[in-house]
This record gives sequence, C-alpha cells and structure tokens, in this order.
Amino acid sequence: MKKISSFILLTGLALLWLSACSSFSGKAGETEVQQPLTPLTCILVLPAGTSVGNDDTIKYNDARELEKGAALASAIMAKELAGYPKVRVLSSSQVSALVSEVSGGLSGTIAVLSEKLNCDGVLTTTVSRFKQREGGEYSSDSPASAKFSMVLRHGATGAVLWSADFKETQVSFLSNILSFDRAQSRGFKWINVEELLEQGIKERLADCPYLN
Repeated sequence: MKKISSFILLTGLALLWLSACSSFSGKAGETEVQQPLTPLTCILVLPAGTSVGNDDTIKYNDARELEKGAALASAIMAKELAGYPKVRVLSSSQVSALVSEVSGGLSGTIAVLSEKLNCDGVLTTTVSRFKQREGGEYSSDSPASAKFSMVLRHGATGAVLWSADFKETQVSFLSNILSFDRAQSRGFKWINVEELLEQGIKERLADCPYLN
C-alpha cells in the first residue's frame, strides 16, 4: 500500500512539473581560454553590436529587435563590471570620438582604442538573436530566445585571449527534465528575453578568468 501511495505521489509531482518550464535547449554555449593566461593590466569593454552586418537574411523587424538586445547587453555589462578597477566601459559616443577615422574594421578599431587608452585587452560582444516570449509566465506560445558571443582580444596583436558563446531557448520542463536546478531558480516560469539575456551575460562574465 505504501509503495502504491509513493508511486501516486511521484506521478502527481511529474504531472505538476509537466506544465512548468525549463531553461535550456541543447548547450547554453561554450567558452575558450588561451593557455597560458596573458596577464592584463586594463580591459576596455566596447558597446555590444549585432550580427546584422554579417547576415543579409535578417529582416528589418528582427534587426530592430537585435539593436534593442545590443543596447540592453551594453547596459547590463556596464552595471555588472562597474566594480572592476581594471575595466573601462566605453559608450558609443566615446568610441566614435576616439576612432572617427579608422581603417581595418574591427581589428583596426581595437588596435587604436588599445593604444589611445593604454589598455591591453578589449572585450567585444555580438548579439545575434533576441526573440521575445509570447504568452504568460506559466504558459507560452513562443518562448524567449537569445544568442550572443563575447571575445576578449589582446589590443596590440589582436590575438583572442578568451571567447564565450551563449544560446538558449526555453523549453518545457519535461523536454529537459535534467535542468531542474535552472528551472527551479526561475520559479518554474517562462521568463522574458530581457531576463534571459541578463542571466546569460552574468554567467559568461563570471566564467572569464581575466575578470577574476
């Protein structure tokens, strides 16, 4: 009788979790660190950009959403890195003023900024997906989805010192039952894309050895 009661209880819990949401679809991303670590005395953080310039298939409305995602990513990083003494976060206007006439694209911009501001590390971020959730907190017709990449380069040489990717689309808890801890931390709710992006950025920054 006790075994039957336990089985009913477990079944009930499983059905309860069925309507809850998970937070992970495939891998959330990967990080890579160049070995050995190159000590950095200063790190410049550039405003986040989007993948629009590298993808002609992105539609106008999606491009606008990516711009919103990039602006949010910039604000989140500025807030998260405010207490790091060797980190200097730059605004778009500051970057424009410092590199008004630069050739060589991103690599040229990084080299000039590094030299002018005497910083040997430059962190860039690119947002390539920023899709809002459709539905309520406990049910969703279309879940939030975000994707971005971070790259920390050596200013003078352009060498990649550290990189990280993040990509996540929420799925039902039953679809990924092993993600219980993450789903629980979000209250078994469907979160919006702003929350998803912020959590992803915090996780990736926490993994960066140059910030520890």
